[in-house]
Amino acid sequence: MTFPSQRRIPVWPWISFLFLLVLRLAWLNAYTLNSDEAQHAHVAWAWTQGLLPYRDVFDNHGPLFSWLHSPLLRWLDNRPDVLTWLRLAMQFWYVVALGAAGRIAQRLYGWRTAMAVVLVAGLFPRFFIVSGQFRTDDMWMAMWLLGLAFVAGAPPRLWRYFLAGLAFGCALSVSQKTLVLLVTTVVAAGIVRVLRPADAPRAGVRCWLVALAGLLVVPAIFTAWLAAHGVLGDAWYGLAGYNMGGASKRHAAQQGLWFILLAVALIAVCLRMARQRSEQGFDWPVFFMLQGGLYLFLIWFIWPLITKQDFLPVLPTLVIAVTGWASGWTWLDRRHRLRAGLLVFIVTAELATIVAYAPPWEDSLAEQRSELATVLRYTDETDTVMDAKGDSIFRMRPYYPVLESLAMRRLRRGQMVDTIVDDMINHRTMVALIDRLPPASARFVMLNYMEAGGSIWVAGRVLPDHQPSQTFDVKMPGDYVVTDGHRRLSGSMDGGPVADHWLLERGTHHLVVNDGTPVAFVWSQAFDRGWRPAPPATGG
Repeated sequence: MTFPSQRRIPVWPWISFLFLLVLRLAWLNAYTLNSDEAQHAHVAWAWTQGLLPYRDVFDNHGPLFSWLHSPLLRWLDNRPDVLTWLRLAMQFWYVVALGAAGRIAQRLYGWRTAMAVVLVAGLFPRFFIVSGQFRTDDMWMAMWLLGLAFVAGAPPRLWRYFLAGLAFGCALSVSQKTLVLLVTTVVAAGIVRVLRPADAPRAGVRCWLVALAGLLVVPAIFTAWLAAHGVLGDAWYGLAGYNMGGASKRHAAQQGLWFILLAVALIAVCLRMARQRSEQGFDWPVFFMLQGGLYLFLIWFIWPLITKQDFLPVLPTLVIAVTGWASGWTWLDRRHRLRAGLLVFIVTAELATIVAYAPPWEDSLAEQRSELATVLRYTDETDTVMDAKGDSIFRMRPYYPVLESLAMRRLRRGQMVDTIVDDMINHRTMVALIDRLPPASARFVMLNYMEAGGSIWVAGRVLPDHQPSQTFDVKMPGDYVVTDGHRRLSGSMDGGPVADHWLLERGTHHLVVNDGTPVAFVWSQAFDRGWRPAPPATGG
């Protein structure tokens, strides 16, 4: 591979970057809301409270992302619009990722092709939308691409390989999926290296050892820190035991066979391409095609759980390989208008797809902001809120595991015990978000809580009748008031003195009100802060 001569950077690549950033800001609230965003924000907030990940809050991702973004959560504490600001912070990783991809393409093909790579990769619908959400995968793919940018298309140097290893180590400290990237990288690099001429410059053993040393720096620091705080075992369960247990691929043998057949076919195609190209150095485009293809096949056919974010780190490198391959077409290279028109067509089609999937004029965070504002208004920082994955962000959950796909699968199979109701009772959790709760837990909430808007339910129940004297059952202990739907009522509870609120334990209680029509008993704190239960339906 011969490297293009270094020239002064023209202005249009910067205009392309500015164009992408303007679009990102226009879509800031339009990206589809994903439950992972609140989960990652909740873990980052836990760092600000002196809580330890893996022990005090559940996490099945590496600690670097949540630790690095915890200062933002400290600054944004108790803001209902926190996810908008956190999404804004993700634009940094978007710039790093595309800057790295553009730098690689510039080294291999020059700035014209690099600009095309940045535009096509940056506006690829899945890449554009998923990388705009607040998630660990944004930093993960940025660190991976940054590591590649240190070595791809550049003469081998020890310092380059150390920095590449350091970036890969940061990626590994964010997501364990980095191991899949590393394995496919080593395999692809080994295959492409065999095809190099004997006299071509090579990265020697020292470069690989230095890269390995850089790779281990950040993971070693976190391992030592976790061990010093006594949570290394908890971290191992969250990062390895939890992710590997309970997940299995359907038709694993058939899927494995498909992986082998497609991997062999891809290797054969890439070997043929490499021989036809007859590069004098390391054939980076073929490497990117081979590594990206093997990674995709592993995710599709071997990885037990496929998500949209799994593909982020290889989409830009595959665009680099395909764009570079297309730039070598003689018939296209001679037709400048056709080449420019093809780029405009692709970018326009990508942008149209993004608009159709996530219209920028729609605010996907509006409901989440309203729900979070309600939870924060009714609860204090010492209160627990039951939600699926940390949706309330700034409040602790009474139940340790998060209710994501692996946990729900375990619950259905009986591999994990549903202790949600017991944990809610023990922590006196008076607010719950019913979305994605298991059926038994959701049933308990619907029987012992009242709707407070959206998926929010507040502890309380409609009374059996509206008589001044009556008996009712309490399943969720807490401080309650009795109301007629507008004001609190005073009276005697279980023969005690007259009061206007009572600390009720589980069991049967007898109420005698002095004046008014009792409709419901509700959590006193939410009532004092303005919440009123909906009036009961009346027959017509």
